[in-house]
Amino acid sequence: MTALLTVEHLSVHYSLPAGGLFRRRPLTLKAVDDVSFELRAGETLGVVGETGCGKSSLGKGVLQLVKPAAGRVLWEGQDLCALPAEAIKRCRKDLQIIFQDPLSSLNPRMTIGEIVAEPLEVHYPALARDDRRRRVDAMLERVGLRPEMRNRYPNEFSGGQCQRISIARAMISEPKVIVCDEPVSSLDVSIQAQICNLLRDLQRDTGIALLFISHDLSIVRYMSHRVLVMYLGRVMETGGREEFFGAPRHPYSQALISAVPVPDPDRPPAERSLVLDGELPSPLDPPSGCVFRTRCPLAVPVCITQMPPLSEAAPGHGVACHRWQET
Repeated sequence: MTALLTVEHLSVHYSLPAGGLFRRRPLTLKAVDDVSFELRAGETLGVVGETGCGKSSLGKGVLQLVKPAAGRVLWEGQDLCALPAEAIKRCRKDLQIIFQDPLSSLNPRMTIGEIVAEPLEVHYPALARDDRRRRVDAMLERVGLRPEMRNRYPNEFSGGQCQRISIARAMISEPKVIVCDEPVSSLDVSIQAQICNLLRDLQRDTGIALLFISHDLSIVRYMSHRVLVMYLGRVMETGGREEFFGAPRHPYSQALISAVPVPDPDRPPAERSLVLDGELPSPLDPPSGCVFRTRCPLAVPVCITQMPPLSEAAPGHGVACHRWQET
């Protein structure tokens, strides 16, 4: 199947100006460094990693919410990174985002009817008012809210309901790709399941592609068809869901998966998780060579000087490790 969205060697950097007692020169934070992947229609790519690994910056870079420092984002034959702002705006109806905090992402001064209708006003200005209202009511019903709620404000709803409103706003323009930036991390467990099931139902009905960002591997396993693991802005491993969770090749992936709680009291504690040594390095001063080497149990001298390429361990399964064949 042809890729709907292709990301090639994408990098997102943030410049920190000099100032204060401890930062006398400008610094560059490489939030995303040389990341590539493809996303197909009807597919969910799960992006996982510890806090600060660059997951959210990757999603924002793909959507051009932050300007990438390098690389290409190919959408319908166009490189979004090379398009002017007005041309990117025209693409917004096909490329949407759902943010982590549902309440703070909704304008408190607008009713939910106005919030959900806003993309229609921007991208379909010729649409009649009655038609716009009918579409809003149908979308509210589709995400599990009653149409008569349209005149209420966001602060009158629970966190789960606000996330349903955010999903309705993202879906109303009939997009082809949605970036889900930790969409359930701020919700209760039971509500997380409802939102995940809603996203899966919408994907089944419409064929949208999802870039699903999360630090919760249990949710990623449930939602995703393929998985991409990041560490300090770099890709450590990528592959199909079953292959990845069944036989992870990278030491970092193995540590992440082993840390997922297993409800088995008979399993010895020593077998439950692999504990990484050391602390996560600062993204302002990442290690040379392989960025994971300071915490890697398999590190060897070559890891100090050379960043391993993303090697094909199996068809569709890439691993960035000098010693992946020994794992």
